[in-house]
Amino acid sequence: MDQKLQELEQAIVDAEEAKRHFVQENPNGSGDKAERMRLYNKVELARKALRDYKRMNPHLL
Repeated sequence: MDQKLQELEQAIVDAEEAKRHFVQENPNGSGDKAERMRLYNKVELARKALRDYKRMNPHLL
């Protein structure tokens, strides 16, 4: 498997784990709104990076 592909997939896992941890500590929308949005955006950016990489490297799929 491609090293870059593995790194991008791991980035998604790490971002989702950080988001999940924050949400568990701050249920029902409590906590810092800016931090919550930063974590959600980090997950979305990681997913977008993986989609873009796969689009540019279809031979890896």
